[in-house]
Amino acid sequence: MATKNEQKWQVNYEQLKDYILEHHQLPDKKKVENRGLLNWWKYNKKLIKSGKLDAERIALLEALSNMRLKKEEPR
Repeated sequence: MATKNEQKWQVNYEQLKDYILEHHQLPDKKKVENRGLLNWWKYNKKLIKSGKLDAERIALLEALSNMRLKKEEPR
């Protein structure tokens, strides 16, 4: 069973994923309503650099990073 922290991580991940799918970028730091998601992203990037995040979560965050780089293709 997932711990409360694991569940909260997953919720934040899904919220950021939805935001990136809609806007094709990370939240704007100047807009208060989504600043928490941006801070969560930056905190996890810091954990990656310090070697404190497991490989599964690193892969999930890399997938998010790749999603924001892709623009919608013209039809």
